[in-house]
Amino acid sequence: MKRFILSIAILLGVVFFLLLLIVIKLSDITVTGQPEAKIHYENKVIVLLYHDVQEPDAAGMPRLLTVTPNQFDAHLKALKDHNYQIIGMEDYVRFARQEKPVPPNAVVLTFDDGYESFYTRAYPILQKHSVPASNFVIGAPSDTNGPKKGQYLTWSQMRELIRAGHGIYSHTYDLHRMVDTAPKGPQQAALTHPVYLAQMKRAESAEEFRKRILGDLTFMNERLRTELGDRSKLLAFPYGAYNEETLQAADEAGIELLFTTREGINTAADRLVHRIDAGEPYISADALIATISKYHKMNDNNL
Repeated sequence: MKRFILSIAILLGVVFFLLLLIVIKLSDITVTGQPEAKIHYENKVIVLLYHDVQEPDAAGMPRLLTVTPNQFDAHLKALKDHNYQIIGMEDYVRFARQEKPVPPNAVVLTFDDGYESFYTRAYPILQKHSVPASNFVIGAPSDTNGPKKGQYLTWSQMRELIRAGHGIYSHTYDLHRMVDTAPKGPQQAALTHPVYLAQMKRAESAEEFRKRILGDLTFMNERLRTELGDRSKLLAFPYGAYNEETLQAADEAGIELLFTTREGINTAADRLVHRIDAGEPYISADALIATISKYHKMNDNNL
């Protein structure tokens, strides 16, 4: 009887040992089957720039400064597949202004101009992927009932976007346009050049120019606060154009970060924010990843 009990105990011990080996082996397979997410960069942020989301025109030709809905969807999928982590604008502001940490491979999505397609086409795709984006809007079209009214976001749409976790910031109130700088031209960006005053037959003085751009930036900040609530004061330069007068006016208006069209990768020290153009019809998902990789590898090589 004792021999029988001893045999059973030994058999159970062998079975338990074999089961333990199987569990350990399965555990090893699970771990090795899930490769660690690759870290491309840390303590830096890549900011992408889009404008419009549109289908090709009636002739099937792609539109400049646009991506199609399918193309934008493919961009977001590729970013996820390559371990880039899309963060919200306010997370980026805390990183840049307070040196708060951001995840590795951090990416911010931005759109310029406030086109309604951000609500009708981009928004559903952003919801599908559960990622945030921000739009730098021009204030005047959303305040007027002109012929272009339907092309731009309404304040109501912007409020819904903010409730869903997206960001709305300044692209000036009414300085996204070209102006005459002399009796017969040339035209230049309104944010960076004194306007030629035809009735007075002269250009704006330095003080008139300063007051005009400061007034616009300050007014746009107030419109955003009134319609959408308190938020970080950020500015994307129309046409990517800026100069010393612009920077001084932005500082006086309390602008915290300034978004350019210069490409690169950003550290917490960059007040002039680099943005990589992602919003053209020829930029496939693979091309986007290749471009992003170029910039963070270039940055690593310069360290």
